[in-house]
Amino acid sequence: MDSGMSLAIIVALSILGGFFKVLGGTIYGSRASFVDALTSIANALAAIISVYFYSKSALPPDKDHHYGHYKLGYAGIVVTLIAYGFVAGLVVSKLSKFEPYIVEIMAPVMACLGALSYSMAIFLSKRIGSFLSAYSAFTFSELIEAGVVIASSTIGALYSYIVDYMGAVVLTMYIFMELFKTTKSLVMGISDIAPPASYLDSVKEFIESRGFIVNEIKVRKFSDKLYHGDVSVKPRDAHTTYSDLSRRVKELKEELVKELKLDASIEIA
Repeated sequence: MDSGMSLAIIVALSILGGFFKVLGGTIYGSRASFVDALTSIANALAAIISVYFYSKSALPPDKDHHYGHYKLGYAGIVVTLIAYGFVAGLVVSKLSKFEPYIVEIMAPVMACLGALSYSMAIFLSKRIGSFLSAYSAFTFSELIEAGVVIASSTIGALYSYIVDYMGAVVLTMYIFMELFKTTKSLVMGISDIAPPASYLDSVKEFIESRGFIVNEIKVRKFSDKLYHGDVSVKPRDAHTTYSDLSRRVKELKEELVKELKLDASIEIA
C-alpha cells in the first residue's frame, strides 16, 4: 500500500472512530463519552491538517524555500496542539458544572467500535512516521480514553453516574499531559537541536575515511529526514591539487546526503 492510500485511510478511520464516540457522548448520556467525543473531533481535524502539511513538506526546493519545505510538517503539530487545547477548555467548562445524570448501556458499545477504528489508524500512522508521530501519539490517547470510557460508563450505567464522571476527569488530566509532552517535542524540533554524539562520530569517521582530517563539525536537526551542518576539514594529502580537492569535496557533499542525511557546507581549512 502506497503512502497516499495510507494517508487517506488514516483520515477515514479517524472520522469513523470519531463518529462512534460522538454517538456515545451525545445520545447515551456519558460525560466520559462526551470528553471522548470532543477529543475525537479534534483528532479528525488534526488528521486532516497533519496529512495536508505532511504532503507539503515533501515538496522540492524552490525560489522561496531554498532548503526545501521540510519544516512545513511542523504546522500539523501546531494545529494538533491548538485543537486539543480548545477541547481541554471546553471539557473543563463542562465538568465544572457537577449535576446528576443518566448513563445508558450503549455508551460503552460505541466506545468499543471507536477504539477499533482508531487502532487501525494508529497502526498506519506509525508505519508512515515522521511528522505524523504527534498525530499517532494523540490517537493512541484515543485508545486509552476508550478503555476508560468502556469501564467508567459501564459502571456508571449499572451503578452510579459518579464513576462515569470520575472517568471524564481522568481523561481530562490525560489531555493536559499529552499537551505538555507534545509541546515539549515541538520546541525541541524547532530549536535546531544537535544530533546524538554517536551520529557526529559517524559523520567524522565517514569524512576521514574519504581522506580528510576533520577540524570541526556543527550539525543541527532540520527534520526527521535531514540534518544541516558546517564542517571544517583539510586534506590528509597536503600536496593534492585544487581541481582534485574540489572534485573530492563535491563527492563528499553528495555522499553525506545520501549516506547520512546530512546537507553540509564544507570549508577547507
